[in-house]
Amino acid sequence: MNQRLLNRYEEITYGALKGPCERNGARVFPKVRLADVFEINQSGIPKEQFSYALRSHFDFLVADADFQPLFSVEFDGPLHKSSAEQRRRDTLKNTLCERFSHGLLRVNANYLSKKYRGLDLLTYFVEAWFLADAFGQAQKKGLVPYDEDFDMAFILRDETRPGTKWPYWISLDVQLAFQKLHKQKVIGQMVPSYWIGVDNEGTYRCLSWVVFDAKSVLSITIGMRAQRFWAVNLCDLVEMLSFFELYEKLQETLKTGRGPLQDRTYFQEVTLLQFKSKYKAAGSGSCSATV
Repeated sequence: MNQRLLNRYEEITYGALKGPCERNGARVFPKVRLADVFEINQSGIPKEQFSYALRSHFDFLVADADFQPLFSVEFDGPLHKSSAEQRRRDTLKNTLCERFSHGLLRVNANYLSKKYRGLDLLTYFVEAWFLADAFGQAQKKGLVPYDEDFDMAFILRDETRPGTKWPYWISLDVQLAFQKLHKQKVIGQMVPSYWIGVDNEGTYRCLSWVVFDAKSVLSITIGMRAQRFWAVNLCDLVEMLSFFELYEKLQETLKTGRGPLQDRTYFQEVTLLQFKSKYKAAGSGSCSATV
């Protein structure tokens, strides 16, 4: 009996990946050997990397209509965290992608299961790639100023999502919801504050909070692994995702009358300072409280 090409999670990833790629005229190929993507012969890479490239593959390779490789996607299950050998292989693959300037997106179930304004994170990343490429082409043609930076949140509309303004500003709805609750004097801030740091493994950590009342603060902490995927600003993305998580926690607190509220002074003098001391600063934003 022949072995199945994709496991269940890889099959789900393939289905989610195929749509946005095909809409942009790209093709998705599963199980492509690294040595068929990279010119490893006479490249000068170490023997261990050369051997690994010969016998390892990408879960998925995305190529353009002319079969030129664009980027790859890996689905990382629990083994990628728990197995030292698997982490070693992941490091080798990451290093080779860095050496040959190849985009690599590592996803897990969280990138597929949850949606933000109708977008799962895999789709968000993939569409960012093609939008950033189109932006770059427009700059080369002089249609966009050369010194203007690409920002997903600046895109006004997407023809595939009619009626949705700013489709890639994925925290827009919850930010408006925070503003509404503030106007109703339910919370003491118009929008949440946040602080983003990077740990020793390159993972982005975001602490976001909102003043609940004169004495209390509601906060959450989330993380997002580093990606070799230049089209997405991870600082901006982790900020938006943290607002989603914080809003869900706020809704739960308002509904039940219970929640992980902290004393406001303790939060400022202990929780926030401890968080800042653990990570290298990457970004922050604050909003004045009205209580």
